[in-house]
Amino acid sequence: MAIGNILVAFSGNDRDVVALRAALRLARRYSCHVDALHASMDPRDAVAFAGEGMTAAMIEQIMAAAENEGAQALNRARQNFTKELKTAAVMESRVPPATVEPSAYLVVAPGREDELMAERGRLADLIVVARGSSSDEAVSTLTLDACLRDTGRLVLVMPEVAAEFGRHIAIGWNGSIEAGRAVGAALPFLAAADRVTVLSVEEGRSYGPQGTAVVEYLAWHGITARAQVLNTSPFGSGRALLSGLADIQADLLVMGAYTRGQMRRLIFGGVTGEVLASTPVPVLMLH
Repeated sequence: MAIGNILVAFSGNDRDVVALRAALRLARRYSCHVDALHASMDPRDAVAFAGEGMTAAMIEQIMAAAENEGAQALNRARQNFTKELKTAAVMESRVPPATVEPSAYLVVAPGREDELMAERGRLADLIVVARGSSSDEAVSTLTLDACLRDTGRLVLVMPEVAAEFGRHIAIGWNGSIEAGRAVGAALPFLAAADRVTVLSVEEGRSYGPQGTAVVEYLAWHGITARAQVLNTSPFGSGRALLSGLADIQADLLVMGAYTRGQMRRLIFGGVTGEVLASTPVPVLMLH
């Protein structure tokens, strides 16, 4: 699968700047386009969140404050977007350029970030989002949850600090449908890697193909990989996977999301949540 366009959630804060940088690096690598989506909230929505029983003066004050905050956020996003484009040497373009070269555009749209990313993400080859910090965890969790559950697309989750990635890729394999889809969607990344390691946690029962079968599958795509079985951790599969990831010093993890009937919405649980909360490397996920 070729990567032609990338969608990145971009509020303009430091966390999203890291995600944008990653998207722009990939744009240069694959000569593709990046849409940086900035969600602009309608000031009237701030009144709805504030509650009932307010006077006209209070409503006007809340709307004015929300409008001012939105304008500041948009200005910050534009400044950071322009700065990152210049640093990455990527051209700004809203439409496909005449020649094949990396491009990007800041898309400003009214609405909630999670809803906009879910809608637009269905027509993106790759979605890039930043892992939330304590100050914006609610918004970032909503956005990431929507991207994973409501787009059917590959999602790259960036940590707050990230160096170059994609040289040594680890695959977190549990034999699930979601893991298989993630591997298939990540083939462009896997083909460009120097090393690929398939990590699977030793468990009492099998849920699907073993890690060796993934190695055989990748060989048909010209990708050399090795399989490694991790000992079960008393703290669970997530902890075992994180430990194995650190041991082999991989710089990118590919895995399925919400596998084995994990149906909790908004709050990440199980292996998905533990990996996202603790891994220092970017994660490519697909649900």
